Amino acid sequence: AAEAETFAAIAPDAPEVAALRQYADQGVATETDLVASFPQAADAMIAASEPENPNAGVLQRLLDSAQSVVKVRPVGSVAGDEPGARIARMEVALKDGDLQKAMAEYDGLPDTVKQAGAALADRIKARIEVTKLVDQLVANAMKSA
Repeated sequence: AAEAETFAAIAPDAPEVAALRQYADQGVATETDLVASFPQAADAMIAASEPENPNAGVLQRLLDSAQSVVKVRPVGSVAGDEPGARIARMEVALKDGDLQKAMAEYDGLPDTVKQAGAALADRIKARIEVTKLVDQLVANAMKSA
């Protein structure tokens, strides 16, 4: 809120100020916050990408139950279009500060997996939007100075 009001004092008529004020009440996650919250979201997305088999036998259900205790997911720049690879590349992009690339990987996920990571995606989108607004505001202020 304080940052939005600082921009408002500098450029009160800038259209970006009104948009920034919409984010002021709830705040926007930093890139560090997004990276820190990623593992929990990634676990949820991986779990959503592996639907339970209703025809599984007792042994398979026991194995699935045991695997749910130990979370295993790919990490790094993994090749492929399967959800695990996209989620791994999403994490790399977040750590590199490339929020657009992280969202591109998210957008390529199946809908059920996206739903599991929707809260994180919303936070990334908000960070992207606020960064764009601030960049536009600063660029316009520099032009008029």
